Amino acid sequence: MNTSSPQKEPTRLKLYDHLLAIAIKRKNIIMPLISAICLSAGGGLFWMQKIKADEAAASIALSKDIALVKAGELDKAIEGTGGNKGLKTIIKTWGHTESGNMSRLYLATFSYDSGKIDEALAMYNNFNSKNNDLQAAAIAGAAACHVQKKAFSTAATEFEKASSTAENEALKSMYLKLAAENQDLAGQPDKAAQLLVKVIRTWPGSASAGMARRTLLYLEGKGATVPPL
Repeated sequence: MNTSSPQKEPTRLKLYDHLLAIAIKRKNIIMPLISAICLSAGGGLFWMQKIKADEAAASIALSKDIALVKAGELDKAIEGTGGNKGLKTIIKTWGHTESGNMSRLYLATFSYDSGKIDEALAMYNNFNSKNNDLQAAAIAGAAACHVQKKAFSTAATEFEKASSTAENEALKSMYLKLAAENQDLAGQPDKAAQLLVKVIRTWPGSASAGMARRTLLYLEGKGATVPPL
């Protein structure tokens, strides 16, 4: 049975927009992740027709918690209140469903935002989606956790993996630029320069390419070997 309604889609999109607004106000490092969620959700891949009873129940529960996020009641959205299950309960009860999986991605992001890096990393690593942009977002979230733990080499590898996984070109270029920046932080400026050149060659008109050019000048000033463009 189709439990979704075309008339409700704009409201759902506004909720995702609100999550993006939260990211902008708080920490720029999670913007790529939230952006990917918005892009994928906007395509209707998440809010599709519900078939299994567990997915239907999980979807309804998640929609209530997203409404709490919209209202600024983040703690209630996570822990649950009254008729709302809460993200933790959704994951525990319906973690095998699409909505349970999406709840895991939301909770990972909120955990990261509150400084619970190890919890966030575990949830990002347990996320699994057939949507490549969503999967790349989770990989990038894990990479961001490694940045916070100052494991820059691991973060660079994860951001590069996120770039190769994503389908959206803006995300691919953004993640690869982040990979380059972390290679530099890991003491590998030559590798960083190679990745930045790849960003510029592959996506020459992108915002990431413009930033990559500026970073290349900085690396060149440090004595890094910069491949010809």
